[in-house]
Amino acid sequence: MTARARRSHRASWFPVSAALLSLAVLVAAVPARAAGPSARSPQSVPPETLIGGVTPEEYAASQAALHDWLVKQMPAGTLDNPLRLSLSAQERKELQDAQSGEIGRAVVGRTKMIGALIRFSALDASLLSETPHRVGPGLLRSTPDGGFVWAAAMQSEGAGALRAHVRGLDLPDDADLFFMNDAGQAFGPYSKKGPNGDGDFWTNTVLGSTGVILLRHYGPNGAADLKGISFSIAEAGHVSQQFANNLSFGIRPETFCSFNVPCIENATCHTSTPADAAKSAVALMQWVSGGFIYTCTGGLIADMDSSSQIPYFLTAHHCISRAKDAGNAELYFQFTLPCGSTNCPAQTTPGGIQRLGTTIVATGTGGDFTLLKMNLPPPAGSTFLGWNSAPVAFDASSPKLYRISHPAWAPQAYSDQHVDVNVGTCTGWPRGERIYSHDDTGGTEGGSSGSPVVNSASQIVGQLSGACGTNVADDCDTTNNATVDGAFAFYYPTVQPFLGTGCTPVTEVCNDGLDNDCDGLIDCSDPNCSTSPSCVSSCGAKGTACTTSSQCCSNKCTGPATGKTCR
Repeated sequence: MTARARRSHRASWFPVSAALLSLAVLVAAVPARAAGPSARSPQSVPPETLIGGVTPEEYAASQAALHDWLVKQMPAGTLDNPLRLSLSAQERKELQDAQSGEIGRAVVGRTKMIGALIRFSALDASLLSETPHRVGPGLLRSTPDGGFVWAAAMQSEGAGALRAHVRGLDLPDDADLFFMNDAGQAFGPYSKKGPNGDGDFWTNTVLGSTGVILLRHYGPNGAADLKGISFSIAEAGHVSQQFANNLSFGIRPETFCSFNVPCIENATCHTSTPADAAKSAVALMQWVSGGFIYTCTGGLIADMDSSSQIPYFLTAHHCISRAKDAGNAELYFQFTLPCGSTNCPAQTTPGGIQRLGTTIVATGTGGDFTLLKMNLPPPAGSTFLGWNSAPVAFDASSPKLYRISHPAWAPQAYSDQHVDVNVGTCTGWPRGERIYSHDDTGGTEGGSSGSPVVNSASQIVGQLSGACGTNVADDCDTTNNATVDGAFAFYYPTVQPFLGTGCTPVTEVCNDGLDNDCDGLIDCSDPNCSTSPSCVSSCGAKGTACTTSSQCCSNKCTGPATGKTCR
């Protein structure tokens, strides 16, 4: 039996045992309070709707306005002589191999080295005029406000979308960098040292094979500031037009999108389910790591303070677990396809509202989770999904679970499943740390990893790790495979400090594994349990009355003859 991240972990199948579960240890970026189920009484939070945020109409209008302004700023001739890029035969082979071999995070593209240094000199400042002149790969001209504009086009042969990796950026207060295409998309401003504050960042993604990097100084000291500015365009992120063995795009009658496996179902065709709230919470994720561009799924998650709306975003550890990957992650919200549509977008053209940049709040292999915080607010109408820390992995009533995901960079897809406490588990994925279920409707595949799974109250109880079974190469085989999610109940003690306490103290129960009285101590570690039969050892603890040393755990019984105690 094998396991597979969704859908990269392989292991053998074995019956679960209580002894094994007791060995599970949470590995996280912050210390875990306990390994295993929640260290506190089970807590729950309902879904919460975002207050404010940009609407799709406002987003489209701002994009159009910015693009129109940048086109007017761009020096004449910028698009005539682009920096031309092309993946080598070896790079294309590496991309194809990665796309067919990666079975957790879906691979959608790769990086291409550029190494173009842009350094403005005193001579450039002296030549600054309304007539464009070449500096590096771009053109420079003055502007009527006493500033300047420099722009360079880059074109990657065969790309369906582009990103640019900028290094060494350190702009004066009166200058900004932008990235745009020739079809209406524009992003920025990237000010000062960029969104990460260190001068090193990946831009947003623009569709098509051509992108333009534009630097605008607003004056009045353009010539003086110009000679102190330098940065480099280090790499391009080339998103391929087709992947997964060059499948053609379009719709097959039995399939959501032609690049999806047959069991994937359009989320828009499924309404009035507990997953409805997830449709406005889930986003497609895209990020650069090493030489490749990856995609997974994740979703907004609420904290316990109803007066705050911190943009926390939950996904899988096997998707993102490194700060530099989180920093360049791009989230696409509201990326959907109308029910019954035959115009499925290509994998290079995700729709929805883009948000660039996240930071890691907590992450761990135990439970396969990563909690991110978005650098920008989510769009209007977004939902922060509720959550429930009660364990469902051992619920013999086979509760239903519901999911929205983005399989293979496709629009939102729907699936539901039921918990199965009897199916065997895979090595390294013990029940309790993971939730095992069987699909009832729809399915998941590469790119679905990290998608939140919710209960009947639209509360997160886990997020997708992958599949476990004897036929994991077939994403649609629900008979021989189980779907496996990281269990929120398992890693809740680690994320609880960020999501809020919400603990209501009650009398401590000394044998349930929970912190009932909210003092941070569990069962026999709590002094309130010192006299509980569940916590009294066969040997005496320190201070216990004794007559002989053999009665004491320390083997030391000392004191007056009439009042000896264990030491």
